[in-house]
Amino acid sequence: MALASNSPRASIESKIFYHQGWKESFSVIIGGDEVKMGKPSPEIFLEAAKRLNIEPSSCLVIEDSVPGVTAGKAAGMEVVAVPSLPKQSHLYTSADEIINSLLDLQPEKWGLPQFQDWVEGTLPLKPSYISGPVIKGFGRGSKVLGIPTANLSAEENSDFLSEHPSGVYFGWAGLLNRGVYKMVMSIGWNPYFNNTEKTIEPWLLHEFHEDFYGEELRLVVVGYIRPEANFPSLERLVAKIHDDKKVAERALDLPLYSKYKDDPLLKTTL
Repeated sequence: MALASNSPRASIESKIFYHQGWKESFSVIIGGDEVKMGKPSPEIFLEAAKRLNIEPSSCLVIEDSVPGVTAGKAAGMEVVAVPSLPKQSHLYTSADEIINSLLDLQPEKWGLPQFQDWVEGTLPLKPSYISGPVIKGFGRGSKVLGIPTANLSAEENSDFLSEHPSGVYFGWAGLLNRGVYKMVMSIGWNPYFNNTEKTIEPWLLHEFHEDFYGEELRLVVVGYIRPEANFPSLERLVAKIHDDKKVAERALDLPLYSKYKDDPLLKTTL
């Protein structure tokens, strides 16, 4: 594995120095100041392949920039694009595949060893925490989809949104005066409805008989299911959401995830 960046070598070294194990993960590191022409020229990728002693046609490039995708294809390599900006996939059409985030990378598609960390259709994540009062959403959860979501403020949780790629996640939800419940949630722009802002839309997997707007909701997000996707019809969207529910319900019974039901954050008063 090689790291080939247009950034100067010294800048690369200083950035990865603070992340334990990153430098050691790469057999080759090349900076933009070590080649005559940076991306979109293929030179830096061809040099990386040469130092790895691998034919360019046997290399897979993972890139977040359009010049990088152009460089990878010009080098005769296969390219997976992970766009660095939302809703910009149309700029990356020359890539062999476009994925929403590195969570969705499937190396086995390219003849590489499959990741071993997926468990029953879910990817375990380091737990992340979010809380806030339940707010009114777009009014389509119960009325249009038949799926009542307990939305949290995107503005007040901007850091959480920036740290989590759009997609479908799951975990545990706590309502202080009610209990702790299984939860599946979408983070993103919901392409079917073409949201203009990134939202947090948890679905508490319990039948409530009244609204609880304004109540404090605590979430522990423990895993990932799939990337955000568009659907040809409302029926297909609803069916997929119910599939996500089944995956989350089944996974949260596993000891790997069920232990977080007892997280103190879900039950204590701040």
